[in-house]
Amino acid sequence: MPKATPGSFLPVSAKINMASRLVHPRMMERLERDFFAQSCTIEEATTTRNVLGEVSLSGWETKYTAVPCHLAAAGGGERRTNQQVYLEATHTIALAGQYTDLNEQMRAVVDEQAYEILLAETDSEGAMTRLTCRIIR
Repeated sequence: MPKATPGSFLPVSAKINMASRLVHPRMMERLERDFFAQSCTIEEATTTRNVLGEVSLSGWETKYTAVPCHLAAAGGGERRTNQQVYLEATHTIALAGQYTDLNEQMRAVVDEQAYEILLAETDSEGAMTRLTCRIIR
């Protein structure tokens, strides 16, 4: 009688599909309704140069509107990138969906309160984006 090997009861295509997508689309629909109950606007800084070549902030241009999100207080500790260490994060914003073009020259607005984006990270599934932010007073 031949010996059974681990995972031998699944066809190879089923194994590949299981490994490539851990977050089910219906789960994300339910999360958008319950967990991502707030709405976020992402704005990008617009700058101008004066005659001396100095750059100054001239305003904010809306990049994304009505993005489902969840705002929470930051858990503390430090956030690291290759170039910097952030110690002053006040909030974390989870966005439904993958937004790979977000950066530190942008801000998030939730419930008419602006948050400076310190770090933007996407998950490996492409299901959500996490923003480490500081409240703008």
